[in-house]
Amino acid sequence: MMRPLLVAILLALSPLIAEAQAPVVRAHLQPTSNIMVGQPVRLVVSVFVPNYFSGSPEFPEFELENAIVVLPQDRPENSNAQIDGVSYAGITQIYVIYPQQAGDFRLPPVQMTVPYALAPPKSTIAHPSLPALSFHADVPAVAKELPYFLPTRSLTITQRWSRPLKGLRAGDSFERTITVTAAKMQSMLIPPLSLFQPDGVRIYTEQPITHDQKTDRGDFIYGQRVQSAKYLIQKAGDYTLPPIELKWWNLATHRLVTATLPETKFSATANPDYVTELPPPSEPTVDASVEKISLWRRYRSKVRLGFELIVGALAFAVLVWFLRPVYIRLAMWWKKRKISEATYFGTVIHAAQSNDAKQTYAALVRWSSVVWPAVPLQEAVESSGDAALRSEVDRLAEAVYSNRTSTWAGSDLIFRLRKFRSAHGTRLKRLSARSGLIPLNPDSRLSRDITKIGRSFSP
Repeated sequence: MMRPLLVAILLALSPLIAEAQAPVVRAHLQPTSNIMVGQPVRLVVSVFVPNYFSGSPEFPEFELENAIVVLPQDRPENSNAQIDGVSYAGITQIYVIYPQQAGDFRLPPVQMTVPYALAPPKSTIAHPSLPALSFHADVPAVAKELPYFLPTRSLTITQRWSRPLKGLRAGDSFERTITVTAAKMQSMLIPPLSLFQPDGVRIYTEQPITHDQKTDRGDFIYGQRVQSAKYLIQKAGDYTLPPIELKWWNLATHRLVTATLPETKFSATANPDYVTELPPPSEPTVDASVEKISLWRRYRSKVRLGFELIVGALAFAVLVWFLRPVYIRLAMWWKKRKISEATYFGTVIHAAQSNDAKQTYAALVRWSSVVWPAVPLQEAVESSGDAALRSEVDRLAEAVYSNRTSTWAGSDLIFRLRKFRSAHGTRLKRLSARSGLIPLNPDSRLSRDITKIGRSFSP
């Protein structure tokens, strides 16, 4: 009677236990208020799991209407936390959001993929969603009439000329380069500048060059836009290029500021050697005394060239036809060699000899997919019946995914793997002798595990 009652109690409590051991996702915005259009908003997302992660969590990409969302490419940060008296391992990733228009912005309920050890060494995968966060971006009243809004803490605008604007004559040209640099802002948000074209001068604009300087964490240090134009003086005269103004919002003083380039004056004298328009070409005259040329003499060089091209193309096609089987055999041999069991095993040994736990674990997953197709690594090691090998693999997994600092050495794992491979040499030789390995199912749990491990461990 007691045993059925105990089973019933455990079944009733199992949803609560699973919920208590589920991953915890926390997120917050920086800043949370007084956000201006174009100002970067940091979305800090942290996911916590009991025990340790059995793979790299997948932070999803998402879109926000009227905003730019950037996921930095640097590696996430690891951390620890106590939640309800239980020790959790955590990983934090930071998104950067740039609102492009005034209004309310709400995060979409996108799901994450989080692999973790629910009951070590057994692994499971959870799909928690991002918390429902929102923020409001606005434009100051004094800037609402502007065609653009440029919020930054500092902005500089400079210009340089390709030559001194003295001693100019009609037909001369010079180049003007204007550089705008805005702190902590994307270069794509810096608006283009309008250049005045006076009568008698022709302007040829170049494609603007944009550059973003970032920190190692992906934060913007500054954005820079370089705009160049070439001025061609078509006639003599006195010219004035009006000032260029760029209004921007100072986030430090909360004021609208105008950056200005002063007006530029120059003169050009006449140039009798300069002709603005070329005269129309004269009609060719035919000399009646010139001897008529036959069609063969006129086109024989083109006919000879065409014949040589046809002969060369036929010779190349014949060569390709005969060499194609040889190329196919070489390609099949090379492909078979790259994906053979021996090659995968050699990669594991090389990584273990370097005492690199992460690279060793990734290589071990790939090798196990050949020895035990379509079976996750932990289950494959369990099915091998080798308790010592299972212990070494568990020790490797703990070194990779636990937050405790430890120095892992691969000598024991190399010994156990070579002993296991020697005991199953006949089966592994048959795997190496095959023309190709069993392809990994991209939808399977094992393929996803390999893809995530390779992505997270790549340098």
